[in-house]
Amino acid sequence: MYYTVEPGDSLWRIAQRLLHDGNRWREIARDNRLSNPDLIFVGQQLLVNTHGGAGFGQGSRDGVAPLGDPRRIALIPAASYVFVLADEWDPTRAKAVRRVLVHPRMAEEASRAVGKPLKVFPNPERFGFRATAPDGTLPTGRHAIGMKPSPYVSTSRLPFGATRFKGTPFWIDLDKARAAGATLHEASEILADLERIGAKAATPEAAAKVAEIRGLVIADKELLLKGAVPAAAVKGPAAMALTRGLQGVQVVGFAMSAVNLASATEESISTSSSKPIAAELVRQVGGWGSAWAGMKLGAACGALVGIETGPGAVVTAAAGSVVGGVAGYFGFDWIADHIDPN
Repeated sequence: MYYTVEPGDSLWRIAQRLLHDGNRWREIARDNRLSNPDLIFVGQQLLVNTHGGAGFGQGSRDGVAPLGDPRRIALIPAASYVFVLADEWDPTRAKAVRRVLVHPRMAEEASRAVGKPLKVFPNPERFGFRATAPDGTLPTGRHAIGMKPSPYVSTSRLPFGATRFKGTPFWIDLDKARAAGATLHEASEILADLERIGAKAATPEAAAKVAEIRGLVIADKELLLKGAVPAAAVKGPAAMALTRGLQGVQVVGFAMSAVNLASATEESISTSSSKPIAAELVRQVGGWGSAWAGMKLGAACGALVGIETGPGAVVTAAAGSVVGGVAGYFGFDWIADHIDPN
């Protein structure tokens, strides 16, 4: 019969499943003339003799189907050993978005639209965000109305920021901002202060203006940050796109690890031995642990040459993670093979 290789398969597991004896993996390797029995591919079709013993098909490749998908994901999901950054492995980590004019042409277009000059903002991925009056005591409602100078930096909880503002979106990691000393002031606090201001409005026109501002705060899901926001807490579009993409790879890696662990668990149950699951745990812990260490080393190496923020920081950390993860998997696979060979 022909067997199509599935994710998580090894010759031992195929022999155990189809021949009820994992030690007959050598027959499958020999019958299919596999020069490296540790290297099989998802989608590859293998000739398996379920009727006799060793020697079936020996010396001939007649009837062997062509190889399928040549990606090496059956045994070693190397590319999926990625930790983006130590604080970015979680895709749901809280972010706020601030749109700013960082490109001169965009600033010129926005200036013509509003009828007044607007300056280009220094790159937040290098300089972070700072309020116009960091030590000021202006209430949140007065900031929303537009009074300056202010101790607050306006942001939005919308996924891509408040689109009524022109500019490039920059994502702020709220946990990092808090760790740097910034305080968060939610829309509910701003609305409460605007209500207080509106109640004291001297004219119906002033009260209507405050009501309009309240509507904008709600629509923008505004969030104010009081205090400096460091560059390390800020990501631009390119860095965030890289981060999200690598987080997707990371999720795939977790899923593949789960498949391999499930397969090893099944093997342990069928053989009444803890060795298969113990060996697979060694491989997975070694791979992911080394990926984490490689990520830290890659980020540190990037910092040594001045790449501490932006897309470059994501790339250096991810490269270190992949190198560390692959090296760790191979290294710990050697150890695991002494427990239970795959």
